[in-house]
Amino acid sequence: MRSRLFCLIALLMCGAGARAQAVEWIDTHFHFTMDNASSTAELVAKARTLMQAENMRMMVVSSQPRPNIAGADFLAVQAQLAAEGKRFAVMAGGNSLNPLMHQIHDGKVPPEKVAAFRALAEQSAQSGVKGFGEIALHHLSLNDLHAYEAIPADDGLVKTLVDVVAQYDLVLDVHFDPVLAKMAKPAELTSPNNPAEFEPNFEAFERLVAYNRKARIVWAHAGGNDMLGNFTPRLAAAMLERHPNLYMSLRPRGMQAGVMLQGRGKLNPEWMAVVQKYPDRFVMGSDSFLVADQAQGGPAARIFAERSATQRQGILMVLAALPPDVARQVAFENAVRIYKLEP
Repeated sequence: MRSRLFCLIALLMCGAGARAQAVEWIDTHFHFTMDNASSTAELVAKARTLMQAENMRMMVVSSQPRPNIAGADFLAVQAQLAAEGKRFAVMAGGNSLNPLMHQIHDGKVPPEKVAAFRALAEQSAQSGVKGFGEIALHHLSLNDLHAYEAIPADDGLVKTLVDVVAQYDLVLDVHFDPVLAKMAKPAELTSPNNPAEFEPNFEAFERLVAYNRKARIVWAHAGGNDMLGNFTPRLAAAMLERHPNLYMSLRPRGMQAGVMLQGRGKLNPEWMAVVQKYPDRFVMGSDSFLVADQAQGGPAARIFAERSATQRQGILMVLAALPPDVARQVAFENAVRIYKLEP
């Protein structure tokens, strides 16, 4: 896989000439999976190797959105990565705030935990992280080992996170699979963890985005596989037009007809047109995984890690196809501005 990736990068740079060579990029959505922060150095070493190979300037790392509190303390990860200079930044909460939020909403822990939730959000915001993520508002289960997570997007707990990121000038990175009308579970969504029917959730999400305009919200995985068929270029454009505080991270590759980049490298002109219409509102977020060698948890993460390189290949292909000025914005300029990164 690695040798094929190196060849692809070389071909892209030769084919697109100086334009592709000039564009470094920032991956704003990269998951480190480890049992504790002691594995940070191991994953940093692995990350540096692929960053050099793939022309990646910087990586924003986070936990995947876990249903239970588990894995490394990303505030401790932040403390370690602060010594790495400009190459790494951290999003917190995917394995702390996210599971606590869902557990409170589902009644699995006492309601008194709401105060602890707010306190943890405040503590995290003051730690040097760039925001909270990945936070699951509606997250489909893609295999038996992968959790299904759902909470009304405008729930008071989610609004707490929005208020904290607004107060501290941070970013909220959300996973949200939109449901526009009541629908049965698609046949290709085979995991038994999903419900048989999905209730509409989109109006609540739009209320959340409008709730506090000072909060920068990044809607993850735009352009990628969309098992419910609702996260379309038309919907993305409408939301960007209505909500100036909304941004999207692109995970462009997939096998479905509506994705931004199909398996054989065919670009979707509708998605490309939306990016060029709103060039200051998109960043790249591959949704890649690196898993520590000794990690005991996160079996689904190992499955996703095996597929991560193809998403990063897709990002390079999209950047090579965009006009040079738009490519620079989407590759790194927007990320620096939105996430308050050091250029």
